[in-house]
Amino acid sequence: MKRILYYILLITVFSACENRLDITPKGKTVLGTVADLETLLNQTYNLGGGPVEDLSVICNEAYSYMSNVSELLANKNTLAYAFLAYDEKVDRALLTPTDGRYSSIYKWINYMNVIIDKLDDAEGDAGSKEMLAAETRVMRAYFHWLAVNIYAAQYDEATAAEAGGIAYVTDVDVVEQKNKQTVAEVYKHILEDCSDENIAKLPDAAPNVARGGKAWGNAVRAKVLMQMKKYAEALPYALKSLEYNDVIEDRSAGWSLPQNASSNLMYILGSIPGLPMGEVLSVETVGLFEPGDYVKNHTEGLMGDGSWSPAYGMMLGGVMGCVMYFDFSDVFVNAYGITSDRMYYTAAECYIRTGKIDEGLDLVDRVRANRVEEYEPFKGTASDEKAAMKLLQKAKWIECLSTYENFFDCKRWNTENDYKRAITRNFMTLEGEQYSYTLSPDSPLWIFPFPNDACSHNSSLTQNY
Repeated sequence: MKRILYYILLITVFSACENRLDITPKGKTVLGTVADLETLLNQTYNLGGGPVEDLSVICNEAYSYMSNVSELLANKNTLAYAFLAYDEKVDRALLTPTDGRYSSIYKWINYMNVIIDKLDDAEGDAGSKEMLAAETRVMRAYFHWLAVNIYAAQYDEATAAEAGGIAYVTDVDVVEQKNKQTVAEVYKHILEDCSDENIAKLPDAAPNVARGGKAWGNAVRAKVLMQMKKYAEALPYALKSLEYNDVIEDRSAGWSLPQNASSNLMYILGSIPGLPMGEVLSVETVGLFEPGDYVKNHTEGLMGDGSWSPAYGMMLGGVMGCVMYFDFSDVFVNAYGITSDRMYYTAAECYIRTGKIDEGLDLVDRVRANRVEEYEPFKGTASDEKAAMKLLQKAKWIECLSTYENFFDCKRWNTENDYKRAITRNFMTLEGEQYSYTLSPDSPLWIFPFPNDACSHNSSLTQNY
């Protein structure tokens, strides 16, 4: 069932754009005008790995993607086992000959670099060239930002200058080795690419969810600065993004999130287009749903017990008390992109971290009003930052299911004394076997290995853990 669903969804998503992915390096393309180059950005961006298969498992959002937990634990020589059992002794690098997500990120980075490289010689007006160059540079920044937060240590001011990062690629020479830089150097380049100057050149409104407007540009810079724990600097960009797009998806009548939803500032999916379909949530995550959650409680699931189904969770996941999303409605979670809904949470945390607690919780409440029936407002109930953060963290966790966000947040909080925590998951299988696994804030599992095929062609890519 898992494999059938996967291929049906892949065929649907990629058949329309397959003929537009083969961009070749300088001197090999026939793209001669700015209009030609611009059409290349009208893509369905895909990163070859789904967050629910690994990122979500590490942070204990989920156990698996439509897989039985007992079966995963039985084979100890797999990445799935290492993630689920928090086993640091497993040689993850040896088990990673290739990595679809890593190669896809750099494929799209090269895509942006080819466009930038060809712009100077392309026919078209200077204004259009500047706008397109700005958009591709912000996209290049975002893809590198995703990579550095998955394959390197969390940015920390005290260690970033020495911590190993990733290669920041800005040219189209596919032969020359791209040397790994430090985390500090990578973030420096990211901020240069998503600069105020480039954001200002973006259009006020993007033509579609694969294109970057000012809401997107500001959101990218806000996310980057927040991940650097520069909350005061990130806040204005998050608020500016919401000025350009403040849409909040209304779930009161069910969950319908098509790919072209107006809350998608940039749509980037993983290898599983139909997420959250098939995600098996952990028992701890199930406990975070608020009473009256519209999606959790609505009865359009195949067994009439809601889209997050305990029946399918236990049947396919094999764990008592877990749930799995099993509903064929029009839901396409924006796994690796950014939505305006989630930008409310970025602005909210930055408000809270800068002492404006009620302003932050008010933004959280605006989203919750469209998520929870008869919700009780958070605003006015928290007396200090830690109390407010506890409220935000619980609500945001559910908001960001099936995306990279919960993993990135946990990784960032793990470098802050007030918010770092060991993750412990306890569960019992349907066979009555009980398990307990704990992940420390500084575990090497928070850093994913570079794939062997990349390392074999680049001697600078030593593992970062």
